[in-house]
Amino acid sequence: MNATDFAAIETHAAQLAKSTLLDLFAADPKRVERLTINAPHLIADFSKQRIDAKALDLLAQLAERADFDGWRGRLFAGEAVNNTEGRAAKHWLLRAGDAPAEVHEVRARMAAFAKRIRPEINAIVHLGIGGSDLGPRLVLDALKPLRVAGIDVRFAANVDGADVADAIDGLDPKRTLLIVVSKTFTTQETLANADVVRAWGPAHLAAATAAPDKAVAWGVPAENVFAFWDWVGGRYSLWSSVGLACAVALQDGAFEGLLAGAAEMDAHFRDTPFTRNLPAVSAAVQMWNREALGHGSYALIPYAERLRLMPAYMQQLEMESNGKRVSRDGEALERSACGVTWGAAGTNAQHSFFQLLHQGVGEIPVEFIVNAGAHEGPASHRAKVFANALAQTRALMVGKSAAQARAEMVAKGMSEAEANRLAPHRAFPGNRASTLMAIDALTPEALGALLAFYEHRTFAQAVLAGINPFDQWGVELGKEMANALLPALEGGAASPDLDASTAAWVERLR
Repeated sequence: MNATDFAAIETHAAQLAKSTLLDLFAADPKRVERLTINAPHLIADFSKQRIDAKALDLLAQLAERADFDGWRGRLFAGEAVNNTEGRAAKHWLLRAGDAPAEVHEVRARMAAFAKRIRPEINAIVHLGIGGSDLGPRLVLDALKPLRVAGIDVRFAANVDGADVADAIDGLDPKRTLLIVVSKTFTTQETLANADVVRAWGPAHLAAATAAPDKAVAWGVPAENVFAFWDWVGGRYSLWSSVGLACAVALQDGAFEGLLAGAAEMDAHFRDTPFTRNLPAVSAAVQMWNREALGHGSYALIPYAERLRLMPAYMQQLEMESNGKRVSRDGEALERSACGVTWGAAGTNAQHSFFQLLHQGVGEIPVEFIVNAGAHEGPASHRAKVFANALAQTRALMVGKSAAQARAEMVAKGMSEAEANRLAPHRAFPGNRASTLMAIDALTPEALGALLAFYEHRTFAQAVLAGINPFDQWGVELGKEMANALLPALEGGAASPDLDASTAAWVERLR
């Protein structure tokens, strides 16, 4: 994507900036209809974004120049779209009906293992980090009502010993299954935690890895090692044996439902033209906000407590995939390929950082997610959740002028002088963008579709930016330096090549 490609987009964005969101609604009575897109288990309303039909047309033209159709085709053809590592990215194949025999074999072994092991355990300790942790953790939290009774699931990812200590606290090792998840079975944090838990003495060991021989050498019985493959990236690996804890701890059929819902979204993304393709349009809107309007971050707010881990999951998916500074050909990017993802669950978030969203100096677009299906707990809470979510999207757009705030205070009996003093503090600029999405229910199928939507949106953003989203070299340098520093922190001699600050801290901390 060069300056010429983006010039028309910037020009139109500047023109749209002269109109408020309310002006855009007034100009088009069918705006909501035009800017609402349906996909399997998911609906998204982009009408409160500062876009119009021309903006989407320009973004579609940009997608054509970026060869969106070609790259999408190469992804689903199993070509080596991860060009820096010479690999395909076939995570979608894990949930396809025509998946290879090896995928069906591992899945059948997982199901059989789940049935065999459940009567023998009352706890699972899942050890992984990054994509080996966040996906299963999110799914088991989101689908908690479908958990098998009597099985506690604990996670540890951080190499801080407190995390693994908490994971095994109060458990009976004779009734515990340890699952070690590592693609290479060399991940420092995971193996350090695994050594601790193994020494604690769990009765059952299992592993999910692309290096089965290493898992067996470490001590996992061969029959309890579940493979996945080089063409499955870590943060796209939930659908593989990385989801073993989900297969064991969720009721029969739940994991398969997750896969089925994701496959439905795969078909939508693969077969739908760009302008009605939900992951593609959502990616284009994110690029528009970031590069045409200058909003460098967005807040992801699930108004569903069971989806509270979505912001953390999305931070890894988006920023590890697309946090790049060079194109897939190694050329320096003229524009960023990724914004900053952050957020928390509503309504808690309203009492945390919504002050910044509503009255801060800079605009931060917001993406809201609600569960349109059945809810747990008292029936009256469902309407309250919806009321808060809808109110926030409306308040961000409509705002409240200082004059309105002043008039309200005077109407309640406040003096003119005091109302004038307080009005600037009680005014909301409004005209701030948001997207509202809903899943049709919090079922395995809907959750699978939602997670696949975000995977494909991340890929679509990468195509628009011209980058490879399937490598993550940016995490390697710190790992290498940590390994080099470790001997000194364990009591050995520090390297003479260290900078003065790092050398001082090594002395201070060891």
